[in-house]
Amino acid sequence: MVIIKQDSELMTNYVSANPIPAGQHFAVFRDANMDPGVFSLSEDSYLYLITVINGKATKIDFGSVSGIVPSGGKVQAFAVVQAPDSTLDICIATPGATATTSSFTLLYGVTFAELRGPIPSSKIIRGASFPTVDHIYMNNKSTDTKRTLPLVMVAFQRPDRLASTEDLRFVQFIQNQATLLGPWSLAANPKRIIGVALGTCALGDGVFVLYETFSGPTHIQFKFFTGSTMVVEPICPTGATCINSYVDPTSHQSILLIGGQIITAFKSSEYCSAKGKGTVINTGDQVSGLKDLHVTLSGQTLRFWYTTNTDAVHYYTAQSTALSNGTVIPLLSEGKGGQISGLLSLKSADGSDQTLVSSLLSVDEYGNLVLLQQDSVSQLWQTYPFWYASDLNVIETKGFMLRMHATATTSDEASLIPGCWLRVSASGVVRCTVNGRYASLGPTGQWYQTDAKGVLNIQLQSDDASCFVFSADSYRAAKPGSPETPLQNPLLDPSVKVIMKLDNVQTPEDVRALKKQDGTPLIPSNASDDDVKSAAASIQALVDQTRQNQGDSQQLLKSFKAVSTLKDFWHEVEDKVEDAFDWGDAAGKVWQFIIKIGDEVYSFILDTASVIVKAVVWVFKKLGVLLQDVIDFLGYLFNWDDILATADSITAGFNAALDYGQHLLDTTEITVDSWLEELRTTIKAQLPTLQNQDYDGASAAPKSVKSKAALEMTAASNADETDQDVKSDVAYNWSTYYFTYGGGTTNAVLTDDSTPGSAEDDLVAIWDDIQDELDTIVKLCTNVAKDFLDFFDSGEYDIKALMVKISGDLIDAIIDSLKTLGDILFKALALGINLIKTLANSNMDIPVIGWLWKKIAGNRPLSLLGLVALLMAIPTTVLYKAKADKAPPKLTGRLTADTFGQYVSGTADPALAKDVTNFTLATATSLELVYGEFKTISLLIDSAFEGTGLESVPIGPVAQLTNVLNATSLTFETISTFITWPVGEDPTKPPTDTSTTAKFVKYSKLGLTVSNFGAAALANVIAKVKKADQPTIKRWKGTIAAIVAVPTLCVALTNDIHEAQEGIVKTELVANHFIEAFFELGKQLGFAAASWDNEIESIIMYVGLAVQQICSYGGYGCKIYDFVETYQ
Repeated sequence: MVIIKQDSELMTNYVSANPIPAGQHFAVFRDANMDPGVFSLSEDSYLYLITVINGKATKIDFGSVSGIVPSGGKVQAFAVVQAPDSTLDICIATPGATATTSSFTLLYGVTFAELRGPIPSSKIIRGASFPTVDHIYMNNKSTDTKRTLPLVMVAFQRPDRLASTEDLRFVQFIQNQATLLGPWSLAANPKRIIGVALGTCALGDGVFVLYETFSGPTHIQFKFFTGSTMVVEPICPTGATCINSYVDPTSHQSILLIGGQIITAFKSSEYCSAKGKGTVINTGDQVSGLKDLHVTLSGQTLRFWYTTNTDAVHYYTAQSTALSNGTVIPLLSEGKGGQISGLLSLKSADGSDQTLVSSLLSVDEYGNLVLLQQDSVSQLWQTYPFWYASDLNVIETKGFMLRMHATATTSDEASLIPGCWLRVSASGVVRCTVNGRYASLGPTGQWYQTDAKGVLNIQLQSDDASCFVFSADSYRAAKPGSPETPLQNPLLDPSVKVIMKLDNVQTPEDVRALKKQDGTPLIPSNASDDDVKSAAASIQALVDQTRQNQGDSQQLLKSFKAVSTLKDFWHEVEDKVEDAFDWGDAAGKVWQFIIKIGDEVYSFILDTASVIVKAVVWVFKKLGVLLQDVIDFLGYLFNWDDILATADSITAGFNAALDYGQHLLDTTEITVDSWLEELRTTIKAQLPTLQNQDYDGASAAPKSVKSKAALEMTAASNADETDQDVKSDVAYNWSTYYFTYGGGTTNAVLTDDSTPGSAEDDLVAIWDDIQDELDTIVKLCTNVAKDFLDFFDSGEYDIKALMVKISGDLIDAIIDSLKTLGDILFKALALGINLIKTLANSNMDIPVIGWLWKKIAGNRPLSLLGLVALLMAIPTTVLYKAKADKAPPKLTGRLTADTFGQYVSGTADPALAKDVTNFTLATATSLELVYGEFKTISLLIDSAFEGTGLESVPIGPVAQLTNVLNATSLTFETISTFITWPVGEDPTKPPTDTSTTAKFVKYSKLGLTVSNFGAAALANVIAKVKKADQPTIKRWKGTIAAIVAVPTLCVALTNDIHEAQEGIVKTELVANHFIEAFFELGKQLGFAAASWDNEIESIIMYVGLAVQQICSYGGYGCKIYDFVETYQ
């Protein structure tokens, strides 16, 4: 069975993006995914297209890319309409041959795919030399699927300066030529032209003009340009200020709307008659003083969006057959709606869902575009910045990070987890990124592919700390054609986690005592006692209501329904929070939040945790708390000072282990052959013991790890389920997410200016000499992997059965192979120490992580070591604080080569020894997590798994990324020696035969670990000097991982048995160490099998990748448990 481990956090997220300035003019359309796309004319007159391409918001210089505008050329005006078949008609005016002319172009029937390149000549109509165009009016001619050219009129003055029909000309299209119709006039001499709208009816096509005469009153005229030649002036409503039109879906004729103190609708029979008065739309008292009007139609649902004289935005929703039976909703308060786009109302992306999504572009206080979006299910308006992807700029956002991790509980599904698909739905439509790709989630489930670990990361914004509810209700494997499997998974309701942080707030004193992260009061001191008292009562009731709602949290998402509430009005009460004089009310079983503002009473049914969070945020805002402070208080905040100190401590350990290792190499005579022979003898002597050991508790260890570790980690994860453990938490996995999906795999650059020397040349010569032997070793390793991989997806963890398969002959073959490779590995080890010292200080350039480093580390440049240390420091700090309730100890300045030597020899200062022990135990978990992510990326970047459905990780230039991965691999291996270096026994104790054997196997485990360091060092040399490709590098690393895996298992189990016999560690820890050694073997063999592109069957490569993921996940679970149980 597949289950979903899920977590969420309200936190600061980071996006590599640039905001989009509103510019001179912008227009919105629906893209291929039914999401908003934008055309924007910048202040410097370039026409840009912003749309999502391959999951990435992309900005395109459309004028240039389309081939319409010469390189470096400017655009004077443009207009866009979208036809019923979703294709686009685009008019563009560019400077003509002289300073007083324009070149006019119509692009018609343009598909989404055609927007990205030169427009086909068959879809281009060009006009002769027009007078300089300042504005273009454009409208569809029909609502049916028959393709017609749009209605177009050009203006030779800005719309707010129009005073004569000489500045307005209708464009006609004849035989692929655009021409201007001749001069025309209004019935009366206009003082100014107020509004222009195009229309069509049975008599022909024409233009509606609202104008003011010198005598004072306004007039409306319909002038025909095709068909009939008549000019009609129906009766214009008093106080008219704006007009618009739409094509009625039944009659296929335009309906004219005139706004002012009222809104009046004219049918064709009315605007074609001088006696036509139109029909007043009874919208209610709130509609008055209009200055702009937008219209959108989706099926029979009609919406008017209008701006008032005070720059407030309201909208009116009705059916096209009953225009007066609608509802007025205030959206943007006074001063916030000065510039808005036309509205998009459309069905959801899959086409089968009946959810109506309304989208509107507006401009924020910085002059950048923002998107407002509402769906008919949740009825809540969401606000999103509208931006495009960037490689340089990073934007901080407040919102939620959701993590859904598919895990298998049975053996037959474990190998199907990597890259599997989950069908995910939400209680409302929300724009987000899913594993780094732009997406929209909504009530109808859609399929999204997980990463190689089976994880979906969903990042979304929230402007008020509230969030929709999410569900993963079905799963299928990555392989195309795999069957769908329903999941009975609980809902993920992020709002509950947020609201329950206020569980202990009961009294006004509790409210006053709330603190920000910096220790200062959250509630301003000038908040009145009455307001604080009301806030305490409201918060307590809201938390209680959340707890009651949770009783129904096991329902599936299909039960979500739109309810009759006033959620549409939430923007209104937020903007008028200071005017509220009373709030809160208990109303039986269904608690309502009642807000009284002036003569208005707003009642909100608290039917979801999301609405409850909105009410809580409103209460805090009423107390005078800034929204930013509310979100920070309710959300998850990293303490970057602690994380930076932890990163510096990892760096200190790295340098200490490196310098100490160099000292040992310089002062100790090491004979690789003699060590390997002793290792052969020791392992073969221990084999009977290892094969007869019963490994008590090992098969149950994973369950023990999960339950015991989870209890310790609940404080860190704030999990809403007691069996949630930290390794599935958002915060614990935060750094790996941002490397993989924050630009690390696409834009990370390592600056390495070093040049190879004679030592590198010697290694290359040895490398060339051992290729035949290496082929033989690869064959040995592939056979071992094939024989052993089945042990790791059975779910039984039968160590004894596995050990029985390890024979003396196999040990001989492995040791002989290691002796063959010993010379090159030992020389690579010596070279690697100097190599990593140079590489570690090399500069790194990486989008989000690099920006974050500058923010927290000041002027310190980001080095390779700094990158690795920071990525590891975040989960290390999260874990350490969860267990110890304090930050990890600071080792900088305390841990040097000398003190590290004292530590490993058992003679260090007790306080330092304790800190180093605790620190390395915690850091071991993050090494497993972060290094495992990098290893997985290294397996996927060269298309080795193409066709298996595992191509979802974004990959940039392969050579550039390979360089980063090779260097980071050597860095991780160096840190591994710091963490795994064996600590000596009490030096005053007399040695025994048993302790001597134990000491040998401890150091042999270190020696085998160091072999991976040598392999990583050699990989860097071969990649740089011989320009070896990624498959060659993977093959080498995988082979070394496989050849040391079995002896590593044997020496680890031998040491574990010794510790059990001597009573050095607790029985539970011994079982944990048994299974940890088992997972380590599976991880190494799985990595190896997934590395051999041309050595092994593709299905075994896939199984190897799955085993690597399963064992890595289990491995750092064991290490977490080890830290929890061993922490001093």
